[in-house]
Amino acid sequence: MNITIHNRMTGETTRRVTLGDQVRREALRRGGKWATQADQCARRAEAWYGRLPCKGEDLALVFGEVFRAE
Repeated sequence: MNITIHNRMTGETTRRVTLGDQVRREALRRGGKWATQADQCARRAEAWYGRLPCKGEDLALVFGEVFRAE
């Protein structure tokens, strides 16, 4: 599920990156078993932390919990 923003002035529609997108991308980057479970990891992250994207230490915390790595 994506966050879509519609600009009434220009009529443009843009797609925002969600936390699930960030986790999915990281799972694919890690490869192996994580790549096969990318969608499941993304759903888990959004269920635990919501859909708003993170960065820095917050994103590292999410990755640490979802991937059980520090």
